[in-house]
Amino acid sequence: MAGNLKGFEERLERRRWLVSLIFLAALVAGCFQITPPRHFGAGYEMVDIASSLVAYGSYANPFLALPTGPTAANPPAYPLFLAVLIKLLKTYASIFLAAQLGYILVNAVTAAFFPLVSYVFFGERFPGLVASALWVLAMPMMPSWDVGYTVAGILWFTVFTGLSIQKGESAPVRGLVAGILAGVLFLLNPTSLFIIAPWIVFQFLFSRNRRYVLRFGLVLAGMVFVTAFAWSWRNDRQLGAFVIRTNLGMTLYSSNNDCAESSLLANTARNCYQVHHPNTSVAEAELLRQMGEVAYDRKRIDDTKLWIRANPGSFSELTKTRFVEFWFPILDEHPVATYTIWISTVLSVPGLLFMAFRRQSVIWYILAVLAIYPLLYYIVVSDVRYRYPVLWLTLLAAGFCVKETIEFLSPRVPTLN
Repeated sequence: MAGNLKGFEERLERRRWLVSLIFLAALVAGCFQITPPRHFGAGYEMVDIASSLVAYGSYANPFLALPTGPTAANPPAYPLFLAVLIKLLKTYASIFLAAQLGYILVNAVTAAFFPLVSYVFFGERFPGLVASALWVLAMPMMPSWDVGYTVAGILWFTVFTGLSIQKGESAPVRGLVAGILAGVLFLLNPTSLFIIAPWIVFQFLFSRNRRYVLRFGLVLAGMVFVTAFAWSWRNDRQLGAFVIRTNLGMTLYSSNNDCAESSLLANTARNCYQVHHPNTSVAEAELLRQMGEVAYDRKRIDDTKLWIRANPGSFSELTKTRFVEFWFPILDEHPVATYTIWISTVLSVPGLLFMAFRRQSVIWYILAVLAIYPLLYYIVVSDVRYRYPVLWLTLLAAGFCVKETIEFLSPRVPTLN
């Protein structure tokens, strides 16, 4: 049985057109997600920042309620991309369509990358093929946010660094390229560092050539430092503080209060989000404008701490529910994607056990990321977009489960004639 699967792997290796087929299938599936203009435009922070970039040439005014001035509430890369679309296309409908087409393309690239990521992880492509199929069912269409581009960038980074370290060629040059990619990921979503940094640590711990990985990693880290320093320096000049982001306090405050619900959807339906977040509350936006974004964010962090101390039971219940909703997102307007995430999460558990049984060293990386990355999202309102940056690890673990199950149960596996 294992031999049959190995034979399938060999045939898969010879048929590179299958990757193109995955890409095309993801493109077609993505086209079915195209919708009329909605969930975009005013009220979506990255879109509002993009509009400010076009109108005033500055990262500013992310909130619908009031113009609040320069901002670091969101990272800069995706608003810059949207600003280019706004500048070129002018009309709302064409901008929204272009943003959706960009998402379809980047999701298709991600689907096509899974077999290669699987090869880097496990030395075989079959689990990645399963992950590709699951991704096609679960892939996001969120053109107001960076998440699709962030996932594609993380997969590209993982493959490039993994293969570079395996080959051991030109550590400074390859480390520089990896550092540029990591810098772009940082500017897309700073939390991606909690995914890519453990990958480099894993490579160092399990590499036969640690000296190479150390040189590679130092160049990479230097580039990320330069990127983070440049953005923080801009924030120091514009906002008066050497910070990376300023949205933690407002997110915590709108997530943990007397009317808070566990999810963003429920919080919005109850009108709790609208009252507590400066995006929709004129009072909060005015307070932010008077205090400045940095001081406001620190105040709301302190206010949230006070509420948690005064309401430990409520906070505990919210956190427990959000823990569950991170791994099993609540049903929304995309039930197929939600059910796919649920099924993949269930399959990933035996998949991880199979990895441990097979002594796949990459399990330590997967477990580290899945333990560290979600911690913040257990204490803020749950939303499915928070899950996507690590969903690819769940899909690969689910794919490994399917592979092991086929080897155990089936006398034959599908063949490519």
